[in-house]
Amino acid sequence: MSPLVLHFPESNTESYARAHLAHPMDLHSFTTCMHLRTHPGGVHTVLSYSSQGNDNELMITMGYEVGLWIGNEFVNLPHNFHSRDWVSYCVTWSSHSGGAELWINGVVGEEQYLRRGYTVSPAGFFILGKDQDGFLGISDTDAFVGQITDVNVWDYVLNSAEIREQMSCDTTSPRGNVFSWGVTPLRECDRSVLEHQHTLCSH
Repeated sequence: MSPLVLHFPESNTESYARAHLAHPMDLHSFTTCMHLRTHPGGVHTVLSYSSQGNDNELMITMGYEVGLWIGNEFVNLPHNFHSRDWVSYCVTWSSHSGGAELWINGVVGEEQYLRRGYTVSPAGFFILGKDQDGFLGISDTDAFVGQITDVNVWDYVLNSAEIREQMSCDTTSPRGNVFSWGVTPLRECDRSVLEHQHTLCSH
């Protein structure tokens, strides 16, 4: 795990981080992986990508279920795993089949389906920690409270071995080619804090 941690201590509209992507979000498939430690209760928006056509072009939320939005369509990815410690999550989706999978600590859940044949639109806004209402309209509804690290996004579906590698404490694990943690520039807004912690793997 990376020692670089994005900390959201409380829910408010000023607490989020915006990414400046070098790779366009013109996606026929994707994998996104992350390590999270969430405050108990509620729904937490981890990743939100809005385009001019869709507020929820791509969004991932965490709660008792993991919510996935693609092109303003929604599906729940159910699971029975709950922890207050650091947890490794990966979400995959393929336009070819519409299949979406949730991996938690290297274990895959039941495949769900949405938006077969769809392409995620480029030229949008990518933020961590908040839902977007409109084109970069920030809402504190379902705001993320907790800590985020190792967020990576690829424009293809990783295989099972590659996904399991993402839960490793090895900081040399492959990084995303769309969003790369520690490489893609992030602008923290107000009360979100980018911290260095060196003991994550001991938790």
